[in-house]
Amino acid sequence: MRRLPPLESLRAFEAVARLGSFKRAGEELAVTASAVSHRVSDLEAELGVAPLVRHVRRVELTAEGEGLAAGMGRALQEIRRTVAGVDRRSRPRLRVSVIPSHAVRWLAPRLHRFRALHPEVDIDIIADLALADLSQRAVDIALRFGGGAYPNLRVERLMADAIFPVASPGYLASHGPVAAPADLLRLARLIDTTARDDQSGAHWQHWFETHGLPPDAVNDGMNLTGTLLALEAAVNGLGVAIARRTLVEDDLRSGRLLRLLDDETPTNWNHYAVTLPALADWEPVRQFVGWLKAECGG
Repeated sequence: MRRLPPLESLRAFEAVARLGSFKRAGEELAVTASAVSHRVSDLEAELGVAPLVRHVRRVELTAEGEGLAAGMGRALQEIRRTVAGVDRRSRPRLRVSVIPSHAVRWLAPRLHRFRALHPEVDIDIIADLALADLSQRAVDIALRFGGGAYPNLRVERLMADAIFPVASPGYLASHGPVAAPADLLRLARLIDTTARDDQSGAHWQHWFETHGLPPDAVNDGMNLTGTLLALEAAVNGLGVAIARRTLVEDDLRSGRLLRLLDDETPTNWNHYAVTLPALADWEPVRQFVGWLKAECGG
């Protein structure tokens, strides 16, 4: 039987084919882009055929390369499954990246249901405003509130979102009633400065535009750094916050917060679960994403 090419060369080629870049493949494999290029060149010499064509800013798979990449992807996934099946030293551990507001107000209150369904899977939650770089393998899944374009990642849409103004019962009793959008111009507004300039549509600017209120009045209010802080300020009677529906379900149910108007405004962004294609079929990832979609009603 003909011997296999060096596994490090095959692994380097698979990473380049999947990520479309020698640099990104090097980052994933913790080697330089030059080292990845040399390994792919060694593979070309070994096979006697070019699996890819190098361009200035991209790589293009040949017909032979496409077949090899598909086979290598299946083979590596099978290796991962086999190793997981014989490794009894540790339980599966899933690392999930999520922004703090979503972690505290949506994910954490529901996690006990996932644990009840899959007690064999341990979960680490990394709550951070900075976007996780999945190519570094520091996390397995990232829950993102965004536009949905995440190149080179497996993307699952979870749910849409919407915004509306909220306040505490005490604040509304002292400063209400609120019968129309223009009534909010005389109330103290709590402004989440982390969302103010993004494209999410989860902020006062978007709500003002949708309801025809003067844009020059948007920033008249108390500035707070973060959604969690703005919502807690509203709970404590400091004013009116703009709230994403997904973050205030428990507060509305308990009566800690009240919706000031009946309508809601859809956000520009949606919620997604993203992961590396190589991990998308790993059983804990499939279980967690499937559970997320069920929780979101998908």
